[in-house]
Amino acid sequence: MENTKKVLIIDDNALAADALVRLLKALGWNAESRYSATEAREYLSQEIPDAIILDIGMPEMDGYTLVGILRSEHQITVPIIALTGYGLGEDRQRALDAGFTAHLTKPVGMKDLQDTLMRLLEPSAKVTAPQESSAFA
Repeated sequence: MENTKKVLIIDDNALAADALVRLLKALGWNAESRYSATEAREYLSQEIPDAIILDIGMPEMDGYTLVGILRSEHQITVPIIALTGYGLGEDRQRALDAGFTAHLTKPVGMKDLQDTLMRLLEPSAKVTAPQESSAFA
């Protein structure tokens, strides 16, 4: 079943970003990727996806800074999910405080990713309870 909802993946690791795009497409989502904050901002000035999955540890501009810019300067209100190697409780809280809607720790399981997107974009859908690796605002 093809989902018409678009998900943008922003990650400086092109292999990881493209693998995530393939995974999301296999799950039925419409997905594409950008590999830097600059590329993401250019894309978002033309089109707003239904959700964004954003890596925190990027070299040009970290995800904490980028999510703040997207929320304040670009007025982006769609869910922005942190997908990061930083998985401690304080990391999750810092992400939520910075403007992320949810926090997932790498490597993320396919079910956790699908459940998170469904919970945020299809609130009436039945999903299991959030896993410990996720936090929601």
